[in-house]
Amino acid sequence: MSADRRSRWAAVAAAVASILLSGIGAATGWAGEGAAIVALDVRGAHTIETATIVSRSGLVVGATADPAAVREAVKAVYRMGYFDDVSIEQEPTAGGVRVTIVVAERPVLGEVRYEGYDGVGLDKLKEQVTLAEKTFVDLRAVSAAAAKLQQYYLGEGYADARVIPVTKTTGPGTVSVTFLIEEGGRSKIRKVAFEGNREVRVKRLQKAISTKRYFWLTSWLSNAGIYKQDELDQDVERLRDFYLNEGYVQVQVGTPRVLPLPDRKGFTVVFPIVEGERYTVEQIRLTGHSIFDDAELSRGLVLREGEIFRRNLLRQDITTLTDRYGERGYAFVDVRPQFVPHPDTRRIDLTYEIREGRPVTVREIRIEGNEKTYDTVIRRELRVAERELIDTKALKRSFQRINNLNFFENVEILPNPIGDDQMDIRVRVKEKPTGTFSVGGGYSSVDGPVFQSDITQGNLFGRGQLLRARVEKSTKRTTNYSLTFREPYLLGYPVAGTVDAFSQERKYTTYKDSRVGGSLSLNKSFGEYVSAGLSYTREATKIFDISMTTDSLGASVPAAPAAVVAAAARGKVTTSSVGLTVARDTRDFWFEPKEGQRHSLSLEYAGGILGGDNRFYRVVSDHSAFFPVIWSTVFSLHLRLGYLGGREVPLNERFIVGGINTVRGFDYGRAGPVDPVTGEIVGANKEAILNAEYVFPMVSEAKLKGVLFFDAGRGFDDTERVRIGDLRYSAGFGIRMLLPIGPIRLEWGYNLDPQPGEKSGFFPEFTIGSVF
Repeated sequence: MSADRRSRWAAVAAAVASILLSGIGAATGWAGEGAAIVALDVRGAHTIETATIVSRSGLVVGATADPAAVREAVKAVYRMGYFDDVSIEQEPTAGGVRVTIVVAERPVLGEVRYEGYDGVGLDKLKEQVTLAEKTFVDLRAVSAAAAKLQQYYLGEGYADARVIPVTKTTGPGTVSVTFLIEEGGRSKIRKVAFEGNREVRVKRLQKAISTKRYFWLTSWLSNAGIYKQDELDQDVERLRDFYLNEGYVQVQVGTPRVLPLPDRKGFTVVFPIVEGERYTVEQIRLTGHSIFDDAELSRGLVLREGEIFRRNLLRQDITTLTDRYGERGYAFVDVRPQFVPHPDTRRIDLTYEIREGRPVTVREIRIEGNEKTYDTVIRRELRVAERELIDTKALKRSFQRINNLNFFENVEILPNPIGDDQMDIRVRVKEKPTGTFSVGGGYSSVDGPVFQSDITQGNLFGRGQLLRARVEKSTKRTTNYSLTFREPYLLGYPVAGTVDAFSQERKYTTYKDSRVGGSLSLNKSFGEYVSAGLSYTREATKIFDISMTTDSLGASVPAAPAAVVAAAARGKVTTSSVGLTVARDTRDFWFEPKEGQRHSLSLEYAGGILGGDNRFYRVVSDHSAFFPVIWSTVFSLHLRLGYLGGREVPLNERFIVGGINTVRGFDYGRAGPVDPVTGEIVGANKEAILNAEYVFPMVSEAKLKGVLFFDAGRGFDDTERVRIGDLRYSAGFGIRMLLPIGPIRLEWGYNLDPQPGEKSGFFPEFTIGSVF
């Protein structure tokens, strides 16, 4: 290169360097350290006001120019979330420097559209996307929303789904976003297999997991057999739990393999398993305890020496030990199991290391979230008190009692430790509507269509009082009205008082009857689970409008049964009775029990010193038991036995057996005595009813449950003996669902031993409710 060319290149390089260095000085040195800001401008803002941007930057006229302040100003303006780019320019001027904040505004989102969806509803898609119209949109947020939608589709079983976001400019500074969706078909599981299960049968493993083979008849309802990655991941843990509960302490469950079938119409899922050896318990020791001796602590433990080591029993024993200490106030007790396995003998030594801690006192109890319900209504259900030792069992019972009020959508009891010997308790509730308007119906060959309406306020004025008005009317026979008021704490004492008033009229084939009356009752708890109630009832009854017919001699005679005619001849009669009920109720939740029992014995006496025209006595024994099975399913049994004695027992006091609340699959009262001539229901003096139910979740997200039931029962008149062989039997199924409009219940009962004149087939009944 010549000397001239080298000199020209040197001049150009010097000029470029001078320009670059000048720019750097402008960006960082601010036209010389210490220069003052004499003017502040904003360029590029079309929607956000200039004053807002300047204020957020932190720069002010008159301040000394500072490179650190410039960097912070850029960050502060960018954090506003309205701009894709932020920079700051400066220009030397007389007396200092002019600063310009240059921004590039993000576009405003005008509309979000979804195209191509079919199997998933639009509302479900919108729930996954947080983009809001008429706000600034970040294109990175659009891509993230598309990825979230695609992940949602994967979770719903659409393994081949694709979601493509398309952004289109629709005006100055405005864009629309369209999510183009290619769903593909739902990925169906055609086969579920297990690999490495040497000791455990396939059927037992299949029952332990949620992943099922696709079956067209049921999968449309429950989504069983649809590939979902989250469900597979949970099934790995379910299999581990199953094996650990069977004593396989070294089990390993690998990642499931999802293999497409050759015809590409489904998948095979394979769970790889390494079972290991099955262990039994060699010995169990307790250490670190001083409050209890070994015998006291060991009482009630279910894991025993010489038996299979099962983790679920281990957890149950840890809970038992923890509760035993918690009942004495040791809320912070720590029970740690330690294991020493012996692979050569396949046995395991178990030691419970107990750190007792100190007794804990409740310092303060706070109630939160009750906007309508008075604090007193909640506090009176608590079984723990301030300035007393904590009882963890009583704390759990408090949770059950507050839930059983049925005033709250959610209940939380949150202990907050204060040091090692005190705690505060927060009771947090979320109220739900307690006013209900329910409508029910059914069909009976005797009554025809039946309409029921019920208006209830279960938490009147937030004081826990109940007020209910009920109407029941059928097109053929029945008209019933009732009004109920209940005060759970009468005059502030733990005694419930109830007032009932009712009016009933029923039309039979050959006569009508009416009942008008009311009752007063008191109920008091004795201890935690036992209660007793005393009631007084007075009512007036009348039988009228008896139909007439012609006998063989042409004479006009009553068409009603003789007992009815005799009752009608008495005219209006009164019944004055007193009742006593004793009950023991250990159910966990009254409205949807999963475990526990309820037993009651009721006695009623009418007439005598109580006055009235009727004299009789009634004894009813009622028993229910609930047993949790697996996967949130519940098996329950109900037994009811009743006896009614006395002189001239009125027809309307007799037991009516048959219908949805006694023996399903039968018309109202048709599982009891009827008049052989007229076919009228005459009621029973004795009743025996047995119900067995198995309730199982069908679609948890939809709160849909199924029920299978078997009923046995009958009403007997005073000339019959109660014999098991004479009971009537039915079986059936039903659906119970909680909808936004309220609970819906559909049940179909099938008469297993129809007699001449009785219909066969399934007999449906239903109820529907709504909430206001």
